[in-house]
Amino acid sequence: MASLTLTLAALATSAVPGLVAVAVRPHHSAGEEFAAAVLTTPDDEVIVSVPRTQQAETQQSAALLGLAALTDGARAELPFEVPRSLGMTRAGDTRAVATTYLPGARFDVSDLASDAILIDSIAGSLAAIHSLPRSVAQQGGLVERTARDQRLLVTRLVDRAQATRYLPETVNARWNEVLEAAELWDFEPRMVHGAFTADALLVDDDRVVGVLDWSGLSVGDPASDLAWLLEAGDGVFDAVVSRYAKRSGVGDSAALRGRAALYHELEIAKWLLHGVDAHDSEVIDDAVGMLDRLVDRLSILEAPVPGRNPINEAAAIELLEQTPDVPDRLSETAAFEALDEDRMFGFDTDFIEPLPSDSNSSDAEGDDAGDAQDEQLTEPVDELLTEPISDDDLPARPRD
Repeated sequence: MASLTLTLAALATSAVPGLVAVAVRPHHSAGEEFAAAVLTTPDDEVIVSVPRTQQAETQQSAALLGLAALTDGARAELPFEVPRSLGMTRAGDTRAVATTYLPGARFDVSDLASDAILIDSIAGSLAAIHSLPRSVAQQGGLVERTARDQRLLVTRLVDRAQATRYLPETVNARWNEVLEAAELWDFEPRMVHGAFTADALLVDDDRVVGVLDWSGLSVGDPASDLAWLLEAGDGVFDAVVSRYAKRSGVGDSAALRGRAALYHELEIAKWLLHGVDAHDSEVIDDAVGMLDRLVDRLSILEAPVPGRNPINEAAAIELLEQTPDVPDRLSETAAFEALDEDRMFGFDTDFIEPLPSDSNSSDAEGDDAGDAQDEQLTEPVDELLTEPISDDDLPARPRD
């Protein structure tokens, strides 16, 4: 029985005609929702990934759309590398996607210090993305939101949270006060990454060398790409924003800081709604506890409106550091439906056997850092396709 990594290598050769792989290793940095492997070719490395869940498949579709929108001209304006889509092939009721593999190290946002050299590179990377022409979105079929659209989107989020009857009135009043501050929402929409966090960044020698996960690429509020920095240590958010403001030309405004703080705080609302939609009492209880702690802090925290300071960073870190990221489903549907696989890759793919039901594969041990050894391909990978792939060879796709 072929190992999972060799099966993924076979998928890659089906997705990318003419691909020659000499070694393959498991890739675990893609997260538990993807089965992935990195193939070494005579020229470079390629990563192939298969989504395990419907949510992962949706994210993958959006990322492909974002990568397709980034033309060579747009990529030339960015001070870091962006993956390139190479091809895809069917894998049961989902698909396997092959992209270029970008080297680089990961980091934890909590390890950032306000005087870190990396701060300047993060600010420059954000400014470069936000300076891309809006035609990138227009020509790529991406979501475009005006400032009014963004304000309405946040209003709907708050209304949905309030409708659950779990949202404390004090918090609801606080969020609505911010929404009613018209000057806060007077901003120029720009191209935004949409999923810009430490998980999406690859670094080397104290600079950002690669950015992943382009599933949220769109025209929107630049403050949304800054909110994650409130999870960092004291002064990091201020240090990045001040450098970003100089590079981007937007100005270091209280409104920009205030919206970023609000978006970070609203992660609790997203977490609550996720629990309600999934009928998960543990998630609901967790979110309610976070809201209760927010109420307790309102006497010492100031609302993020113009003329006032954003939410205290230390309090925001303590309150939100364990809040899982929940995707903005309101922005997904229109963008994902625009995905045109033939236009993006320009060739017909071959098809292989369905995804299996056994998830106990041999790549569960080790990681990309070297725990798992490369599997040397002593015979052409395409020979693996001469027999049907067993249902035991591919990762299980959990049932909803």
